Amino acid sequence: MARFGRLVKTTTFRFALLYTAVFAGSVGALFVFVFINTSVFAEQQTEAAIEAEVKGFQDTFRREGVGGLVNAIDRRIDPNTRTDGIYILTNPNQQRIAGNLTAWPDDIRADDLWINFSIVDLQAAEPGLADVRGLQFLIPGGYRLMVGRDIREARAFRSQLLRSLNIGLGITVALGVLGGLLFSRSIMGRVEKITQTCRRIMRGDLSQRIDSTGQSDELSRLSASVNEMLDQIERLMNGMREVSDNVAHDLRTPLNRLRVRLEIAANSATDEKEKEELEEAIADADGLLATFSSLLRIARAEASLRRSFGSLDLGLIVEDVVDLYQPLAEEKGVEFSSTIDFSVKGWGDPNLVAQALANLADNAVKYTPSGGRVSISVKDESGSATMEIADSGPGIPTSHHGKVFERLYRLDNSRSTPGSGLGLSLVRAVARSHGLSVTLSDNAPGLAVSVVFPSPPGPVSSDETKPL
Repeated sequence: MARFGRLVKTTTFRFALLYTAVFAGSVGALFVFVFINTSVFAEQQTEAAIEAEVKGFQDTFRREGVGGLVNAIDRRIDPNTRTDGIYILTNPNQQRIAGNLTAWPDDIRADDLWINFSIVDLQAAEPGLADVRGLQFLIPGGYRLMVGRDIREARAFRSQLLRSLNIGLGITVALGVLGGLLFSRSIMGRVEKITQTCRRIMRGDLSQRIDSTGQSDELSRLSASVNEMLDQIERLMNGMREVSDNVAHDLRTPLNRLRVRLEIAANSATDEKEKEELEEAIADADGLLATFSSLLRIARAEASLRRSFGSLDLGLIVEDVVDLYQPLAEEKGVEFSSTIDFSVKGWGDPNLVAQALANLADNAVKYTPSGGRVSISVKDESGSATMEIADSGPGIPTSHHGKVFERLYRLDNSRSTPGSGLGLSLVRAVARSHGLSVTLSDNAPGLAVSVVFPSPPGPVSSDETKPL
């Protein structure tokens, strides 16, 4: 049912439905035109036949008088000749002298030319209700003649025609909707394959390509163009990684040499002021090296490939992070507690996940004042592996929850604290490449960060990562 709901919401189905509506409207208009013209034509044919018969009676009257007219009417009402003719001839006293009607129809005005009426009995014909279209006129001497036709068959024909047109219109609409569903299903299947491939590529697996169906249509040409673009992107990404490695090698070495020389100069300096300045320069060099390393780690996390992912023992990763930061917390006077479920599994790169968790733990310990507390846990919630780090520090205003993940972004009250503002940027890069959901919430006081792995294990689309 959910798949059907997605199907009817597709653009192709909507276009097919719109086309069906336009086509059905055109067919309906054509059906109305055919029905009206058929009805009018049938009525004109009936009136033309009546007028021709009246003209024949008039000629007979002029040649043979009333007696000849009576004989002509008697011949016309012979059931073996025809059964749809309606006739009545009355004398000046309004008495019937010929015809298959027992009496002149009631409520018929004498000055009406064309009349419509219903009768329930006919002389020399089977009794029954008949709908009549007739023409009446006066004959010299006070005689009146009415000639009509039983139009029940014509009306039945129009009713059957109308039913047939309605059925035809209904079939047209049904076939249009069915065709739209089939067409949309076919197109949606191909589009869904392209979407899934693009999602895997967005998660970092640049080796993915869109399968070609061998057809020479718009989607096949689009797939071919996207594959060519991906080939170019993969070449560029590989080139960037090579450049990054070269930059890392070429810049780290002179920076380390500069730091060593500054240390040598500081150790040999005799002037205290000069020594302090050299130590500040060494600290700046350390900051440059740390920032440069963080930027490289973020770039590698953003370019991580799914083929390097595997099953993760999240309990062991959290335990390692606890062992690393618990001594630092105790040294600062911060209570550090943990709740670990070692049965919880995840999916991804163990080094990147550990680095992201370490950055969160580092921020929690760094910004929690002495006497505060930090807790870290890993558990299974509704089938999804969840890691959470909570502290009793100053927290982050809700309006800044999305901004703190940007590179080099720092809150005003944290600018005096050592750091480059890249810790949470690495967390965002790992979350995007692994399809993790990262949520910041108020811990009253402090901040709670929840990291949820997708269920079942395996990366999901980046639009499911929040608030990144």
